[in-house]
Amino acid sequence: MHVWKRLGIGLLTITMLMGGGIASAQKEQPKEADPFQKLGLSADQRTKLDAAKNERMAALSATQQKVMGIRQRLMTLMTDKKAPDREIDKVADEWAAADREALKTETKFYKTIRQVLTQEQLTMLSKGNNSK
Repeated sequence: MHVWKRLGIGLLTITMLMGGGIASAQKEQPKEADPFQKLGLSADQRTKLDAAKNERMAALSATQQKVMGIRQRLMTLMTDKKAPDREIDKVADEWAAADREALKTETKFYKTIRQVLTQEQLTMLSKGNNSK
């Protein structure tokens, strides 16, 4: 039961990750404006945020590829009656570790935003840039 619960959580997480990764991996959509556009960023702030965004995308893309491989291995094991439960648990643990990696990547990105922006800019960003 524990493996199935983790598998379900993992599937949900990866679905969300893949959706977010695919959406952000695409070129900027004209509908979505740059959330930092109206914050009056300095050149230094823009450079740091762009570097953080690029690092985040590269890390999430790598994690996404890793998770897809893990998921494929897990599905192969789940459809093989001879596959030992211990091996299934091991692959499920790998999936959980990859999910943790993705969460750490996101957290690092948001910490960078927090360090680079001023309090006023953070407040404006949290309100959706509607003030000003």
